[in-house]
Amino acid sequence: MGHSYTHIMKRLAVATLVASSALSFTHASSPPSESPSAETELICHTDNPAECYPKVFSATEDFQPVHDDQDLPPGLHVQLDIQTGQKQAKLYNPAEQNPALEGLPVDRSVVVVDPETPHDDDQPQIPPGAPAYEPVGVVKAPKEKNEGFISALETVKKSLEANSNAVNPDDLDKALEDLEDLSHDIYYGLQIASDTDALHSLLCLLTARDAAQAQRPLSQRTDFLASAILASSIRNNKPALRAVEQSWDSLVEKQCPSNKASPNSLKSELFSALQPTTTPGSAEESAEAYATRLNLAVLDGLLKSPQITAQFLAHDGMRHLLRILQRADPVWDARKAKVARIVSDIFLDEDVGAVLGVWPTSTSVAEASVCEAGGPDSLEEGCWEYHLEVISQGPEAPGWSQPLLDLLRRRRAEKPAAQHRRDEL
Repeated sequence: MGHSYTHIMKRLAVATLVASSALSFTHASSPPSESPSAETELICHTDNPAECYPKVFSATEDFQPVHDDQDLPPGLHVQLDIQTGQKQAKLYNPAEQNPALEGLPVDRSVVVVDPETPHDDDQPQIPPGAPAYEPVGVVKAPKEKNEGFISALETVKKSLEANSNAVNPDDLDKALEDLEDLSHDIYYGLQIASDTDALHSLLCLLTARDAAQAQRPLSQRTDFLASAILASSIRNNKPALRAVEQSWDSLVEKQCPSNKASPNSLKSELFSALQPTTTPGSAEESAEAYATRLNLAVLDGLLKSPQITAQFLAHDGMRHLLRILQRADPVWDARKAKVARIVSDIFLDEDVGAVLGVWPTSTSVAEASVCEAGGPDSLEEGCWEYHLEVISQGPEAPGWSQPLLDLLRRRRAEKPAAQHRRDEL
């Protein structure tokens, strides 16, 4: 009974720590009758005596900051702000209630957690009523409703209508500029990502190929602003990315009614359109490279989603990226560097969050004769090393080529272990 109760209490304390924005605990199991006296030894980091403090913390009835290198005597109430890492301590009062444990099934206001060596066969016992762990936390709405945001979002959604007069172009420009400013905020990014009609409209603006827009300054183009809004809304915003995932499967099957020149689904526009199709050196190549830039900016965030990544791979996404890397015209240089970083961050470099084992999918490397032939098989997964080696050995090899090749070779060799780690997630 004793061991079981202690074990449950320890698990409860861990659950409370994770769920709270601040943690309170005792430094020992029994309170002192009076404040512990400080030793005469002082800690001084400067020559100013006024900035010295006792080596042993001297507690009072009120919370006081604790320096990182101070020793804590037994019997104190210690509070740790897990956002800042700042500790405070005071004399322990057994009659004081700990709000962090309110509502949880525990018969003590403070739980004492002793160090314990974890065991592989231990299973976390989450007590009834404990809040679910949420690493991001609740995205709080601003105190005042932003009517300008609501109006801008409605204007963008109206642009989806086939009627070209549904929205005044100036009003659309203003709405996109307003949303671009607000989309960097985690709350407004989540609102945009949670609105399926808004996402549909923005994706249609992103993939539209409007000749009139091409004559405008870059920062005023509707496709550029749509790309910036989508990218900013989901970048470093996990709740927003999850919201996109919820509507993604139905969303990417939609078409853009106002874009009669391209009746394809958004899935095709986002994934297949990455593949360069213009003749190298042609006037159209520069425009195609520009459009690819906007798509890559959005995909950079979307591919943080395992669901969307799986769809991207199933629709030959990696073949399209490899074709971009093979382009020789300088207009593609920045796009190729972007592709290299996306491949590294999403699939190969675990240090920046890549989930290993997703791609490459096998340990096999294709024969050089297959890869240099130039047919469809030359773009298979097994030919990546061959093409990267050709790029890295060129007279003006880009800085990203050799590191990407080295990472790919390492992950290909580690594939079985990486697959096992991915399956455990």
